[in-house]
Amino acid sequence: MRKAERRGFTLIELLVVIAIIAVLIALLLPAVQAAREAARRAQCTNNMKQLGIALHNYHDTTSSLPWGHGPFGWNDWSAHVLMLPYLEQAPLFNAINFNGTINAANPGTVQNTTAQRTQFAGFLCPSDTDRLTSAEGHLNYAGNSGNVPACFPINVGGQVEPNGMFGPIPDTKIIGFRDVIDGLSFTAAFSEKVKGIGNGSNQTTLDRTNPTSSISDITGGTGAMSPMTLPNAAYSVCKGLDPRSPGVTLTGVMAMGRVWFSGHPSQGRYNHVMPPNTWSCATGGDNGHGAYTASSRHSGTVNVLFGDGTVRGVKSSVSTTIWWAIGSRAGGETVSADGL
Repeated sequence: MRKAERRGFTLIELLVVIAIIAVLIALLLPAVQAAREAARRAQCTNNMKQLGIALHNYHDTTSSLPWGHGPFGWNDWSAHVLMLPYLEQAPLFNAINFNGTINAANPGTVQNTTAQRTQFAGFLCPSDTDRLTSAEGHLNYAGNSGNVPACFPINVGGQVEPNGMFGPIPDTKIIGFRDVIDGLSFTAAFSEKVKGIGNGSNQTTLDRTNPTSSISDITGGTGAMSPMTLPNAAYSVCKGLDPRSPGVTLTGVMAMGRVWFSGHPSQGRYNHVMPPNTWSCATGGDNGHGAYTASSRHSGTVNVLFGDGTVRGVKSSVSTTIWWAIGSRAGGETVSADGL
């Protein structure tokens, strides 16, 4: 009897099958990545909504908004610290010692090391990568200090008062919803900031995919941004200091989002001078004046929590006029919802 022949795949057939599988994987991977990013962005939006609820609960209890930065001398606590009890983080709030030393909020202070090194997941956007090496808890969500460059603290250019929802204390008055004349639904409360690289104050590594995590120096000091009461001058200067351009260098400024408990502009606050997802420019270091810009890893947009508690994605291409308008609480500007 003749033995039956067993026929396998030829090399060409095998290569064709492998090629088909590779094409299918190539088509599938972007869809999977997009689905994962959609889930991460949804979580990011939810985190910001929780901040909005906490902000309103804080206001209902105290009839005021938390300060954005104060009361100074490395007692520079952020709004996030004051809102902890309203984020179901009362034990963390109670672990903070606000007294005893003027350096109570200084990273590494012995009396507050445990609290400072506690990471609260609600302060982080899962879409962002964490390349910080500091031991303290990190931060993605920052409070809006306004649309003028002299926001941190004031005392510059004739006592310029921050015109956002989170000003410094004791330099400015207590702010409440009653002071948001432009309307809560058209005034930004919090937005995102991409975290920086490394640890401490000498960030010289440039993130070319999102340069907002780094700071360029505004030459000429505060005079280059005059008048400090408007965003225009600082915007014009900063626009010409793209850190990706040859000859533009970074200065010794703390990496963005290094700590969650500080109200310094590179940490717990930002302003509406430069459009979202561009870059930041400042004079005077970590506590200076200029543009500390909102940014995110979401493609072409940044999440903004408005004063009424809604979270909306604002496009990177938003006009500067509208971006400046939603940064001020009482500028009298008219903002159309479809312009965001």
